[in-house]
Amino acid sequence: MRGFAWVSGLGARVRSLLRGVFRRSQIEADMREEFRHHIEQRADDLVRGGLSWDEAVRQAHREFGHTETYRERGRAARGLRWVDELRFSWIDVKLGLRMLVKYPGLTLVAVFALALGIPVGLAPLHVSNAIEAPLPEDADGRIRAIRYWDPADQRVEAATYDEYDVWREELRAFVKLGAFRMSSYNVATDDGPAQPFAGAQVTATTFELLGTPPHLGRTLQPADEVPGAAAVVVVGDQLWRSRLGGDPNVVGRSIRIGSVPHTVVGVMPESFLFPVRQQLWIPLVREAALAPVRGLGLHVFGRLAEGISQEQAQAELSAIQPRISGSLPERFRRFQVEVVPFGFAAIHMPRQGLEGMIGFYFFQMLALVLLLVACANVAMLVYARTATRYREMAVRTALGASRVRIVSQIFVETVVLAVVAAAIGLITIDWILGRVHAAIVARGWELPYWLTLQVTGEAVAWALLLATVSAAIAGVVPAVRITGRKIQQNIQRATAGRSGIRFGGVTGTLIVADVAIAVTVLGFVLMLTDRLRDAARMDALVGIPAAEFLAAELRLTSGEAGGGAGQPGDERFRARLAVTQQRLLERLAEEPRVRRVTVANALPRMDYPSRRVEVESDATSGDIAGRWVRTATVDVDFFAALDQPILAGRGFTPGDLAGAATPVIVNTAFADRLMGGRNPIGRRVRFPTSEDDRTASWHEIVGMVGHLGMNMVNPAGVPGIYVPAAPGEIHPMQLAIHVGDAPESFAPRLREIVTEIDAAAILGTPVVLSRVYQGDWYILIAAGGGLVLLVVILVALAACGLYAMMSFSITERTREIGIRVALGARPRTLALTIVRRSVIQVAAGALIGLPLAARIVYAIREDGSYGSSAGMALWAAVILAGSVVGVIGLFACVAPVRRALRIPPGEALRAER
Repeated sequence: MRGFAWVSGLGARVRSLLRGVFRRSQIEADMREEFRHHIEQRADDLVRGGLSWDEAVRQAHREFGHTETYRERGRAARGLRWVDELRFSWIDVKLGLRMLVKYPGLTLVAVFALALGIPVGLAPLHVSNAIEAPLPEDADGRIRAIRYWDPADQRVEAATYDEYDVWREELRAFVKLGAFRMSSYNVATDDGPAQPFAGAQVTATTFELLGTPPHLGRTLQPADEVPGAAAVVVVGDQLWRSRLGGDPNVVGRSIRIGSVPHTVVGVMPESFLFPVRQQLWIPLVREAALAPVRGLGLHVFGRLAEGISQEQAQAELSAIQPRISGSLPERFRRFQVEVVPFGFAAIHMPRQGLEGMIGFYFFQMLALVLLLVACANVAMLVYARTATRYREMAVRTALGASRVRIVSQIFVETVVLAVVAAAIGLITIDWILGRVHAAIVARGWELPYWLTLQVTGEAVAWALLLATVSAAIAGVVPAVRITGRKIQQNIQRATAGRSGIRFGGVTGTLIVADVAIAVTVLGFVLMLTDRLRDAARMDALVGIPAAEFLAAELRLTSGEAGGGAGQPGDERFRARLAVTQQRLLERLAEEPRVRRVTVANALPRMDYPSRRVEVESDATSGDIAGRWVRTATVDVDFFAALDQPILAGRGFTPGDLAGAATPVIVNTAFADRLMGGRNPIGRRVRFPTSEDDRTASWHEIVGMVGHLGMNMVNPAGVPGIYVPAAPGEIHPMQLAIHVGDAPESFAPRLREIVTEIDAAAILGTPVVLSRVYQGDWYILIAAGGGLVLLVVILVALAACGLYAMMSFSITERTREIGIRVALGARPRTLALTIVRRSVIQVAAGALIGLPLAARIVYAIREDGSYGSSAGMALWAAVILAGSVVGVIGLFACVAPVRRALRIPPGEALRAER
């Protein structure tokens, strides 16, 4: 009812406003007619006195005043001044649009700066809102996840069946709990080969919690979860259309998931993709023997009870958790059990969200600084433009315009500029994000279905707010400063043809800072360019003909969908995986085109997991602890299959798998970075799970190899360790198949062999190894593009700021320049006098930024991967810095100086009379 009362009150206000506007229009029309009548009567009297009609009308106006005077008095008397202010605002908007056209250079630069600054300033909030957004099915925002959080490794640890049972029975803060486990499954029908689809094993309560009705048939029911029940499946819209032909009678039809027939009982709508982007859902059947096994990927979520907050649910969970933690192994007791938004658990975010990540604060600060820099530079340009209107302001002030009125007009003009820039920026960003999403999909990646990159209505509202704030910074401050003088002083300076306005230390400091930051950022650009160059020639650095290798990921489905062959983490599954791996390697070795084949959890050019490492002390050094290294779990013949030499020590042998603690092989960066270049053979390392863990097993270093592409952007600077694994211990496994020319043509045959060996095995999209890039590569591309854009922006802003200052200064000094030319001043001397201050500012910025840029490049290149090229880096930094200064100088100084030197003395002197 309160909502309807609010709507009723708003309607009354609107009706009152409309009546006031119409009434005001009628009153003002009557007033204009009455005023015209009095003017004509007085003019007739003055004509009888001997004046002409035109003179008589002017005299009558002087006596009666202007119509605006009477209009203002009438508005004040009627209490409708705010309505008139609204009308004047629209006039200011029109004037602001005219100013955009009148000053195209300033408009382009200011729009360019704010079109970037406003979206960038909005980016942290947009990213945070996107991550914290509730599921589309969660209309009231009450769905939460329960998870284990590993604070040491910043990752989510899966729950067990036993823990889910305790939470489901004892937690009263949740109306209901559900659980799921994600995987991929081969789906086959009678009319086509098997194809992999993302799926999930879910409890029947999952569909109850989300509340989305099926498009066809029914969802899963509790009876479907009973061990021994008939195998059923609910399919997604995409699977239904692509594999089942969109058959409206699909309910009751049988399809094979892995090697097990399943009956289709329902089809979900196109929008339902829970939990990430799944296309099929089968019952989560509990196997009693697996109840205490951790690592099965069991995720728990639920809906908060009415009136219960997330904090209250967390308190209840923390109260019952000690009983559960007491039964956990020692290494799992450090985990924190948390109630968090569903998205945080799905993408492994800390409970505080982005605010709990140090990098996000840096991102926020950088975005804020860039927005402030853009606003400050635009303020300088607006200040220069406003300064050229000092005559107009002096006249308006003398005619009675208040300072507030003039400042508000300039503010509205700047708001128009900022809103146009924000609109252009949002449209551009939305287009870019659309292309980014398309590129992600093209590479086979998929964002969670509830995470959107597109610009939302909330983002538009915040962008308009930032535009208003930016206009206040860029417009109000210059306007207040310019209008802060007395009326008489303004009139005197306008009569003299000079504004008396000067660009002081603040604007000069801003230009120096722009140039210094631009030159400094060049150092990072050079560093990123070198990293990209190294990544581009990774094949030569690694020594592997990556263009001849075919890479593919292989994983096995779990028991419920694969014929009861166990779950990841148990002995049955490992035995099945070992058999599949051995049979697959044997079959591939028999293929005529295959030269060599091996498996690992990561291949060169791929992303490698990182682990904490501790190196055992010797007589000359203490323990090296608290360091992180890249690790790879590999087959014993991994280096031989890649034809990589062992630089020191020996390679792996099958006998290395027999002991409790297997030996390891390190790369050259490990010896250089962690051991000071000493021989690592014979030393021991271990992988503690935390800083105070002393129970981890020691592993002897038996060999050393090259860096082998563990890091594409810093090949020689990333320590790495290789650990051997027996068949069945690597899942999922990455296949590296040396085929030779055109390896992609072997992909269909590879898929046939995998299907013959294990119909439930999931083979990812095979790709040529030379087309694989680590995530760091894309981060580097994005960072490099952003830094180059930042340099362009800073250079453009600094150049335009100098241009505005010099143009205004030349306008102010027209008479002086004319006199000096008339007295015989040489053009060179005059030009140096004009540009001296600008040259000093640009030079100061370059001198500040150049050492920083050179130090950045030199420090990066000192890491051993570049050697004697450090001197070349310094020269490159100097040349690029000089180019930046040259661009700024040419753009900002040449045109104003040429215009000044072409001023005829006589014209300059006449202009100042």
